[in-house]
Amino acid sequence: MIKRIFGLCILVPQLLHAQLPEKNYPQGYFRNPLNVPIQLAGNYGELRPNHFHAGIDIKTQQQENLPVHAAADGYVSRIGVSHTGYGNIVYITHPNGYTTTYGHLNRFFPALEQYVKQQQYSAESWATDLKLPPDKFPVKKGDFIAWSGNTGGSAGPHVHFEIRDTHTEKPLNPLLFGFEIPDTKAPEVSRIALYDMDRSIYDQTPLIVSLKKVNGEYVPATPLIKVRSAVAGIGINAIDRMSNAPNSYGIYEVLMFDRDVPNSGFQIDNIGFDESRYINAHTDYKVRKGGGPWLQLLFSIPGNKLDIYKDVQGDGTIDLSDGTPHPVKLLVKDAYGNSSTVKFSLQQSGDAIAPTNCANTMFAESRNIFENNQIEFSLDEQALYDRICFNYGETPTGEQSKSVSSIFRLHTALVPVHNYFTLRIKPGKTIPAAQQHKVVMIREGLGETIVPATLDKGWYTGQFRELGNFHLEIDTIAPKIALLGGIKSGANLSKAARLSFAISDNSGIKAYRAELDGKWLMFSRKGGVITYTFDEHCKSGKHSLRLLVTDLAGNTKEQTITFTR
Repeated sequence: MIKRIFGLCILVPQLLHAQLPEKNYPQGYFRNPLNVPIQLAGNYGELRPNHFHAGIDIKTQQQENLPVHAAADGYVSRIGVSHTGYGNIVYITHPNGYTTTYGHLNRFFPALEQYVKQQQYSAESWATDLKLPPDKFPVKKGDFIAWSGNTGGSAGPHVHFEIRDTHTEKPLNPLLFGFEIPDTKAPEVSRIALYDMDRSIYDQTPLIVSLKKVNGEYVPATPLIKVRSAVAGIGINAIDRMSNAPNSYGIYEVLMFDRDVPNSGFQIDNIGFDESRYINAHTDYKVRKGGGPWLQLLFSIPGNKLDIYKDVQGDGTIDLSDGTPHPVKLLVKDAYGNSSTVKFSLQQSGDAIAPTNCANTMFAESRNIFENNQIEFSLDEQALYDRICFNYGETPTGEQSKSVSSIFRLHTALVPVHNYFTLRIKPGKTIPAAQQHKVVMIREGLGETIVPATLDKGWYTGQFRELGNFHLEIDTIAPKIALLGGIKSGANLSKAARLSFAISDNSGIKAYRAELDGKWLMFSRKGGVITYTFDEHCKSGKHSLRLLVTDLAGNTKEQTITFTR
């Protein structure tokens, strides 16, 4: 049977009465960081590819440059600038043991903006991560700290807001801190999924049952569901909504009852960044990756280290071996206590499914190694969440193919991997000496991954975090650079506010560097566009700007333009 890993049990009386567990978070201590009512584009714990959403996304009325304010007294303890993730982000540490973060900002308040800029020019790097002492930039509750924006990995204007435990750095659920957001809507439950707990989650296809709302409760079309499993596990597909926005959000809590006895459940709170990838064990990754719905599991598979599950009088499984119907109830809640109820019955019907034989089983919580004379890789003890019947294949490539190796099938991308693993491939074709350090390793398919490959004693080595099909290619193609805005070299830019270039490459951009008259010049980056905003670093007169872009294989492209300011 699939092993359970659980911790942090909460008080049984609380679960018996189906109440939220007592939280000691301060209510009303933090203010809304904006001057507009809080409307959410996303909530804490929302299910995202490879991670739980770590905060709340506050809408900024579809515009940028709204003033952002400190949620409470404290000091600016950290600043981040990046073209990915949170973009421009401010961290404020508070005296009550919490740290708030404000992400996707356009600019910081003037004194902080100037300080950060000085550090960037000193390090000759636009991307930066700065730690600041308590006396550098103290703030009071409500102080202006930044303008909202759309920087980093943001698809639209908003402010990403987090409340973290300062000591552990774990993000907490901000909706448990008493923010006044209208919410009288209960979660909506669309489906349940049923699993055979005597088999690996990757060795089965769950029975997915649609639900409909009848007399205020969610029920299947057939109240009694018969399964062959002797021990069943349950998954749920549900969303939450709020009263003042049309968006869908993640749920907060599910509690399962077996014959009216509280069995177990989960609560979405206090998830660290080093734990967030375990979302791929908390949900049915294979179903979701294959184009199906998000299914959150009410049980924990062997390699799942998340501490969100709460055992009461069970372990998240239902023993059906007695052959009688088991009435099951699921209580689904949001962070404001609105709840929905799901009811159905389970019964074992017929013999349990016999286990299948496997010639090459890889196990969770074990080191797994595969190697032959062309490929080698190993998965550490944390890599797999459940056992798999490993499947390998090799497809030779023709002389006309760009690939300089066979294509190697390492199981399937429908099975998640938690940690990076090292993959070694021996090329199947002769690679000219001048191109031996221009080799990249490619994982094929949707979400194609390309990484630089390091040559070591005739083998090429790369790091990956997903299974799938892999091969080697030679990349000698230089990046592309395009000057935007219709500007040409030699132009008079006296009235221009900024200068932008599009940069791209088939294997990915590793680095870029701009120099104005021989001195480093700071260009910010958003996706594939880099931009310099004219400032004191570009005086009046004639100038020469040199831009050098490098890709993952070490190919470079250089472009020089002149202009007058």
